[in-house]
Amino acid sequence: MWKRVFSSVLFLTLPVFGAAPAHAADDYPSRPVKMIVPYPAGGTADLMARNFCEFLGRELGQPIVVENKPGAAGQLGTSLTAKAVPDGYTLGQSNAGTFEVSPHLYKTLPYNLQSDFEQIAVMGRMGLVFGVRAESPIRTVKDLVAQAKKDPGTLSYATPGVGSSNHLNGALLATTAGFEWMHVPFKGVSEFLPAVLGGQVTVLIDQYPSMMKQLEGGKIRGIAVSTAERIPSSPDVPTFRESGYPDMVSYSWFGLMVPKGVPAPVVDRLTAASRKVLDNADYRAKVVSMGAEPGDAMRGDMQKLIAANSKVWRKVIEDNHIVVDK
Repeated sequence: MWKRVFSSVLFLTLPVFGAAPAHAADDYPSRPVKMIVPYPAGGTADLMARNFCEFLGRELGQPIVVENKPGAAGQLGTSLTAKAVPDGYTLGQSNAGTFEVSPHLYKTLPYNLQSDFEQIAVMGRMGLVFGVRAESPIRTVKDLVAQAKKDPGTLSYATPGVGSSNHLNGALLATTAGFEWMHVPFKGVSEFLPAVLGGQVTVLIDQYPSMMKQLEGGKIRGIAVSTAERIPSSPDVPTFRESGYPDMVSYSWFGLMVPKGVPAPVVDRLTAASRKVLDNADYRAKVVSMGAEPGDAMRGDMQKLIAANSKVWRKVIEDNHIVVDK
């Protein structure tokens, strides 16, 4: 636990300094707000943020401008959020990779995930799809496991990079089912999709929204999704639960956060507005149309979610000796 030690002088002056933020929060927000997204424009994280900010801006009565600050596996943008003035006019996008995975992959981070941020709400979440090219003889997870055990080391899977949630889910399946296969990291779907379609890599693992067009177009056949239930837009793709792996349920999620120190009235305002967005039927429909699910966690529930998932990914990382170059 972090402890703050105040001098007697600070205690005497505290009411004076404490009154200013509360007064400033009375008319919050009185000008446009900024949200930092730690990933490139056009990706799933960016689309989720822009969709959420459109509705949140309506609730707050001010526009919210999205600024993409990609770099260092999300660390650059997250660091900028941590260092922002804590007045509520700079918001940040939290995510599963940064808060659940990175602490176990990197020896040091340029911020403290426990003390530098305050989580507000989960905007939305999405599962991962395990897919193969349409011509592949692998049609189910059972087929995949059987072939992997019959011909050890011959199967491979493509992901956006070492340490990504995609990578960890591939490693988790291998550990759970008791087989070995090769991880082939790429920079993104634009690189690994041709490799899978060309037969150089057996399986691709990516967030479902990124694969929707390929699944609908018949180029990729989904053999399983990591969601708890089947995804309405691809009802023929079974879940891992249905495929005999009940522990293979996982989601990538994107949340709203602020730097620590934002006045409580402003945090409360953002929380109430976010709740209205998540309850908005139009917003929910828009998220579903992306192949995702609306968020269902707020404030303290997010901390519990992060803590529980973090333990799972730490074990996967340790069991599979996953390391990054840092």
